[in-house]
Amino acid sequence: MTDSIQNSLNRSAPLSQIPGDSGLPIFGDTFQFLSNPISHGLKLYNKHGPIFRTNFFFNDAINILGPDAVQSILQDRDKNYSNKHGYEWIIGDLFKGGILLRDFEDHLYHRRIMQSAFKKAALEDYLNRMNPHIALHTYRWSQEENFLFYPATKEFTLKMATTCFLGYEIGAKLDQVNKCLMDMLTGSIALIRTPIPGLAYHRGLKQRSKLAEIIRELIPEKRQSPTPDMLTHFCLAESEEGESYTDEEIINHTILMWVAAHDTTSSALSTAMSVLASKPDWQNKIREECQSLHKQAVDFEDLEKLEQMEWFIKECLRLYPPLVGLLRRTTNDTEFYNFKIPANTLIAVGSGLSHFMEEYWTNPFEFDPERFSPQRAEDKNHKFAWLPFGGGAHRCIGMHFANMQLKAILHQLLLNYQWTLPPNYTPKFKMLPIPRPKDRLPVFMTPITSKTTSLH
Repeated sequence: MTDSIQNSLNRSAPLSQIPGDSGLPIFGDTFQFLSNPISHGLKLYNKHGPIFRTNFFFNDAINILGPDAVQSILQDRDKNYSNKHGYEWIIGDLFKGGILLRDFEDHLYHRRIMQSAFKKAALEDYLNRMNPHIALHTYRWSQEENFLFYPATKEFTLKMATTCFLGYEIGAKLDQVNKCLMDMLTGSIALIRTPIPGLAYHRGLKQRSKLAEIIRELIPEKRQSPTPDMLTHFCLAESEEGESYTDEEIINHTILMWVAAHDTTSSALSTAMSVLASKPDWQNKIREECQSLHKQAVDFEDLEKLEQMEWFIKECLRLYPPLVGLLRRTTNDTEFYNFKIPANTLIAVGSGLSHFMEEYWTNPFEFDPERFSPQRAEDKNHKFAWLPFGGGAHRCIGMHFANMQLKAILHQLLLNYQWTLPPNYTPKFKMLPIPRPKDRLPVFMTPITSKTTSLH
């Protein structure tokens, strides 16, 4: 901590002025937070209002809720909130140097270089690579008995991420890579954050090193013989001044994107599959929209035509946000809701909790995709009320990639298959580190033939 931040902290009012408490001795609210961050956060919101104190993972934090406050923090015109220092204490060793752990001008510099990997031409290349994999894997799913959707889609989205990011199949290394990524995610929410052999955090660090070496070996080849994949874009991308990424920067950015891309998609697909299985009217409605394209696989220009699918995806992301909240750390003394907040204070920005506020959403706990239709447009009530991918300068750079991937997969699934859940079964989701079904989501998939054209 710099002297200026320490002096500012000493001058500032104590955090005890803010409503709330530190929860259980030592562990604070960590267990409640891990169990159900949305219900726990809304409970504290109803008790204390839009600003309150908590403690999780042994850190005191100020929780700030409400779209106006969220907008002010995420847009951060005065550079009062550090993204890097908000996250580095929890994932800094695992995702060091990634775009999530960069601030202000440094972040914008890296983001401008990275942007080339997400332009239209690049996205079209990724989609062309994806479509054959989608056809093959969805067919295989339909042939399985006792099919569990979540582990199958985890493997599938990992393979697609590997294809789009690295440009080829890893083959026998796929299971090893999947284990690396899962151990890193598990390590990111481990209670004991010291590299003690045998514990989750230590395993996460070891697996990160393995991934780094896989990428490092590919970099010279990508620079000499470019291919249409994300790693090549990172290897060749330059700023307007002609500056490019170092090898370490390429590795750091690729690891973070690799984890985020496949895990976010498998999570969103699982929620979409479970909802469509329990809502046959919407399964049929979106299927008819897909049939109207008269294409077995979507092209890039078809994506915007899937309007009802867009509403449906947005509603799934509202109810099951991939980011329940965002972390920042104050760089200066600030003030919210008439409470002073000292510099160097951890801030939990309740972006995902805005999805359930009655001031902005009609019956917010009910599934209702038409709330996103042009006629209702509830997401326009406040531009920071729906933030599944964050907002401001740090809004997820892969947002359009994820949306494209979801639509491409759902399109082929809906055209060729129908599915239901087991009788008397209700899926339950674990929300951290990202929403995923607790019991791996069993579904019954049936190929659509001339005799089985829709669900009734």
